[in-house]
Amino acid sequence: MNLHQVLTGAVNPGDNCFSVGSVNNVPFTAYGSGCDVVILASNFERLQIIPGAKHGNIQVGCVDCSLDGGRIAASYGAIVCIFEPVGRLDPKSTSPTKLNFQWQKSGQIVLQSIVRNLAWHPSGRYLLTGSNSLQLWSNSGEPGVGHAEEEEATRAEQNADGGPLFPWRCIWLSRTASPVNLMKFSPDGEFFATAGLDDCLVKVWYSTIKWQSGVSSLFTPPESGSAQGELAFSFVYLAHPRSVTGFSWRQTSKYMPR
Repeated sequence: MNLHQVLTGAVNPGDNCFSVGSVNNVPFTAYGSGCDVVILASNFERLQIIPGAKHGNIQVGCVDCSLDGGRIAASYGAIVCIFEPVGRLDPKSTSPTKLNFQWQKSGQIVLQSIVRNLAWHPSGRYLLTGSNSLQLWSNSGEPGVGHAEEEEATRAEQNADGGPLFPWRCIWLSRTASPVNLMKFSPDGEFFATAGLDDCLVKVWYSTIKWQSGVSSLFTPPESGSAQGELAFSFVYLAHPRSVTGFSWRQTSKYMPR
């Protein structure tokens, strides 16, 4: 038995190295410990350790879990690995609240700079990465934006079982003046907010496509040269008197009228 299988270790420093997700409405916790990703049940029973030896023994920088589907995203320097829960048969388990899953690597994203933050969309279909730029990623068939060599490199990767990884494509990108330090989606997924290190301004991002569709009857439609269905986001500033060290969204129902 290896030492890391007995002594899990402490959580890596920082606010982005642990996260809570759920599979079939059963919660779990994942966190980075050194080069490993540790997954715990709701009663803090250890479910699995994803060893960092498979990823070059690079310290885990940030971890985020999806609340819909149970996906885990973990960053190793400039590389983000996606892990999917796979059900396993356990005839001894009769509890509906016990997680009978093992997480396996299903995808990989290679960025140009060190990843500082990760955020899953509430639907679990999109992943937002924060580094020297903001990038929104998807593996559900949306067209990518200018990352052909990254897509080819991702397709060429193989997981531990020899199967092809699902290709993740960048479907939106925005350069930022400073690296993104804080990042979070709203509960309904309509907005996301970001802030840089020692930044006094919080950016609240929103989709301009939905805004344009709502007022298209009152204003001139977009130029014919613009790509149909292309994602576009804009933002508004929220000012704070001092450096922003954290923020959270108010929990509202997705059925609340706007």
